[in-house]
Amino acid sequence: PYGEDIDSTTFEATVGVFENLLKLLHPFMPFITEEVWSFLRPRNGAAESLCVAPWPSAETPDESLLAGFALFAQEVNGVRNVRKDNALPNKEALAMHIVEKEGRSRRFDPALVHLGNLAQLDYITEKPANVNSFFVEGSEYCIPFTREVDVDAEKKKIDEELDYTRGFLQSVENKLRNEKCINHAPPAVLVSERKKQRDAQEKIRLLEEKRASLPS
Repeated sequence: PYGEDIDSTTFEATVGVFENLLKLLHPFMPFITEEVWSFLRPRNGAAESLCVAPWPSAETPDESLLAGFALFAQEVNGVRNVRKDNALPNKEALAMHIVEKEGRSRRFDPALVHLGNLAQLDYITEKPANVNSFFVEGSEYCIPFTREVDVDAEKKKIDEELDYTRGFLQSVENKLRNEKCINHAPPAVLVSERKKQRDAQEKIRLLEEKRASLPS
């Protein structure tokens, strides 16, 4: 947890990451990387010099980890945008409730609490009233209002996002209706475009619900 001493397993894994980075950089920055290498852990002279260290071996990437981190980055940006749009200082701890889409990973939630400065993070099934909200991959993130909200400004912001998302959806659907595109595009491209279509449709639905929930 944040603020506590690092455990030996995490420490060794972190040092290992830095060692591999130094190995990759060494051909381009030999002197400074050798110097940093000597400080990471005790070395047995020239026999353990960076210049004779084995080259890192390639490993199969953890795709679920990469996808989870990409989602986490969007979540952090969402919290920061809520702060920016509502003039909420970073030092002010916030509560956040998540209406989760099935399959969302909670792996990075402790880091989200730290980077978002969240005093509370929980999971709910229905969106509550009087909240700022944003969407990431179909999940809705709700941050209760901590001060009076400009409803007209909030509606305008939602309308602008709806206009953009509807235009984006139209462009994707135009591609998917194009026979030349369908017949010649690689399968991976079609899968990607259909995912964009589903994501945009879901985002529009959630934005329309959000707008309808605001006071008239």
